[in-house]
Amino acid sequence: MRPQISPEQQRGQRLYQKGDFKAAIEAFGEALRQPNVDTIGILDNRSATYCKLLQYDLARRDAKKMIKTASDDERGYMRCAKVLILEGKPEKAQEIYAYGLRTMPSEHPKRELLEQLHKKLEDRLLGNRFDPFAVLPLEIAMFIINQFSFREMVGLLRVCKGWERLFCSMSHLWMDINLSGARQKVPWTAIRTYIRRSKAMLTAATIKHLSAPSAVKTLEFLGRCPQLEHLELWVAHDGRDFYQKFKGSKNLKSLVLSPELPIEHDYVGKLLEDLPNLERLTIWNVKTRHPYLERPIFVWPKLLPKLKSITLASQQDMLVREEHSRNFHVLSIPGMTENSEHVVYPKLEELRLDYNPLLHSAYRFPNATTRPMPPLRRLELRGMTMETNICATMPDTIEYLHIQGGASARYLATPLEPPGNRLPRLHTLRFEDTGFAPQQTLSVFLQAGLVSLRTLHINGCLQMTVQDLLNMVREFPELGDLTELSVINMPNLDDHAASSILSDFSKLKVLDISCTEITGVTIRRIADTRLSGSTEVARLDRLIARNCEGISPDAITYGREIGLQIIT
Repeated sequence: MRPQISPEQQRGQRLYQKGDFKAAIEAFGEALRQPNVDTIGILDNRSATYCKLLQYDLARRDAKKMIKTASDDERGYMRCAKVLILEGKPEKAQEIYAYGLRTMPSEHPKRELLEQLHKKLEDRLLGNRFDPFAVLPLEIAMFIINQFSFREMVGLLRVCKGWERLFCSMSHLWMDINLSGARQKVPWTAIRTYIRRSKAMLTAATIKHLSAPSAVKTLEFLGRCPQLEHLELWVAHDGRDFYQKFKGSKNLKSLVLSPELPIEHDYVGKLLEDLPNLERLTIWNVKTRHPYLERPIFVWPKLLPKLKSITLASQQDMLVREEHSRNFHVLSIPGMTENSEHVVYPKLEELRLDYNPLLHSAYRFPNATTRPMPPLRRLELRGMTMETNICATMPDTIEYLHIQGGASARYLATPLEPPGNRLPRLHTLRFEDTGFAPQQTLSVFLQAGLVSLRTLHINGCLQMTVQDLLNMVREFPELGDLTELSVINMPNLDDHAASSILSDFSKLKVLDISCTEITGVTIRRIADTRLSGSTEVARLDRLIARNCEGISPDAITYGREIGLQIIT
């Protein structure tokens, strides 16, 4: 039994009817403070009054209080839904109706009324919906569909039958299978379905997150796609079996194989022989069958006119004799540095060799001096031992050079040979964790006239000091044009040294001084320079200062307020 309407509530209702809504709200508030009143009814009246004043947040608050006070009273759900409809949120209102139907007892006398309101709103929402792909012009619909990622497109198949039929009928949407965004393991049956939708005309496939038992069947299906041009596999599989399945993929232009799919070095040569259109080859686990032999023999094609990029990585320990390991190594590129009557790689632009064995093993680059390197634009060498002629054999086409890790100083008893060519296109030079390399190593490279150099990284090079760096910029003025400099873990780099760097490298925009002794003084100096507009000192846009214990949070906040991007 609901309580009787109190005098204050009646007064509020009369004020509401007269249109004096503010006074009505005061009256309803007074009524709520009285004992033994119809709290739900008063809150209902005040919520309706707030709606008249367009104060929907207050109206919604009262409606939710009604539901919390009496969850079995239909008035709270009805009022809350009405407020949400007035706010333009009919979907939320429908959720409130559904919540009320789940909460109220099945024998409640007003449950049928709530069901009617829920059904009426549901019909109204359905009447306002339409399939955009059914009304949009085909060109616009196709433009929209092409913006979806592969994972999004697969998810859209579950929206409705119409969308499923539409997407499945367009074979070109399924010519690029990309599972890199998958959130769970993908079975081979899904791969088979995607290939069927493309009518076996698949041109590209990136296979990741594949369930372990599905690898064999997935590779079988992909090997039967005659138009396949780009293949990236991140699955565990046998390298020889992979070769047997894909040696007939004559249209393949790009191939990436994960560390879980090891390939023997001679099978790399067989792949290059059988895939004549291959332009980019990346193998993250190269092995050799005969690491104990003195002179393993690697046979590759004598001419690879279309190959533009090679990436080879290995962790295999080489136990061959040292004198033979100079020329026969698991990461050797036959025909690049040996005598040959013709150029084997006339279009090779990118080369990356990554060697990270469990036990240290000598890996020298380049392997011989009798042949210049191809017209490389990008060269990355990790874990190698620098030969004295590395700079002398660099082609004048080089644009990006990255040397990381490698041998200790005992291999550099002889100074590096001077450069054989000028390197006018080199814009990025990176030395990472090359603790064996002294200042003279970098100086030899700088003798090549690096007029285009804009990015220089000297990270973890413990034999190079700040003073060495400052001396080089004075000896080679072209270093003053650098826009990005990284000196991670450089010894004795403090605030005073950082000030000298900012003065001598006045065109810098990005500076990485992580793992050094700088404090907040450097950050404040950089921020103040941005405010002053001075051109004599570098006006940085980004400062990277990870693991710098001397920097205070206040200095970081100050720099960011000035507009300096600080990464810590």
